[in-house]
Amino acid sequence: MPDPTPGPGFTAVDLRPLSAGEGTSAYRVNDTGVIVGESGSRPVRWDRDGRPSPLPILDGHSGGRATDVNAAGVVAGALYTGEFLRPVCWGPDGRVHDLELPAGMVCGTASRVNDRGSVLGNAMRPGYRWRALRWEPDGEAVELDALPGAGDTHGQDMNGLDEVVGSAKDGTGARTAVRWTSSGKIAKLPPPRRATACGITDSGAILGDGVVWDRDGGTTLLTGEPEFTAGQVVRISRHGVAIGWGVTPGRHGTCARWDRAGRPTVLPPLPFDVTSTCFDIADTGTVVGESAGRGTVRPVRWEADATPMPLPSPRGLTAIVAQHINATGDLIIGYGICPDSSTYRGIAWHRS
Repeated sequence: MPDPTPGPGFTAVDLRPLSAGEGTSAYRVNDTGVIVGESGSRPVRWDRDGRPSPLPILDGHSGGRATDVNAAGVVAGALYTGEFLRPVCWGPDGRVHDLELPAGMVCGTASRVNDRGSVLGNAMRPGYRWRALRWEPDGEAVELDALPGAGDTHGQDMNGLDEVVGSAKDGTGARTAVRWTSSGKIAKLPPPRRATACGITDSGAILGDGVVWDRDGGTTLLTGEPEFTAGQVVRISRHGVAIGWGVTPGRHGTCARWDRAGRPTVLPPLPFDVTSTCFDIADTGTVVGESAGRGTVRPVRWEADATPMPLPSPRGLTAIVAQHINATGDLIIGYGICPDSSTYRGIAWHRS
């Protein structure tokens, strides 16, 4: 079978560095085409043509990274200060704002910002004791509840209603999947028990390892037999469609997309490759990831019919993987390698 060609699909753009020779990493893209990430060790955002603009840092910090951006252009991230990280956000005007940490916490990160402007993160007390936090749009910190026994908590995802999911340790030290209400109240997710929850939609669907919980506590198991043994799930779309990967009877990795009823569709690798891995899904159902074989790794996308389609390389770069896609499905980000400098470079793919 001939290898599919990119055709009239996507055009690749090099996400250029702030300074020549630096590597770049793109971490998130919003529906208006704003891309955020890191150039060298400095926070940055790129326009549609891959031109970088530095995001300012606070005095006394050596650099940082931008990790998420909402529809209004509010950016969440962290700054480096010695061995610690300081959570911050940048407004649409580019101004940087410190996210205050509760008393006794020495460092923290900010990982998500929703369209309301709330920011999700995690902060550390001395002794490497981690707690999940949410900041209101005005910057007020809300410390999310712990389980009885006051063990560690970790927030993984937040929806547009300020509901958060992640993990928490109980009094015995066992880690379990939990959900927090918008006011910060914690609850364990019902059986089947899982160690963490990694995604939540506005409708209340929660993704865990091999399971989706609904708002009323009902569960849908994500399995793959007989085509594959389900492994790790990674993302759930706003419409409740989940993606992840598993292992075939021939011991090859394969991706899958589960509909809301838990029915899987295999997302195969590109022709002549043997394994596929997926990382993100758009609301349109387009999935992005990588296809590997013969010592090579290539970025790939799967549309609704599950046919794998390669993504092209920008001039001067060798594309490797597609990691994120915006909700509308028209902009993908990932990375490749620059042979001239042996540095990794961010790549954006725009739908043609």
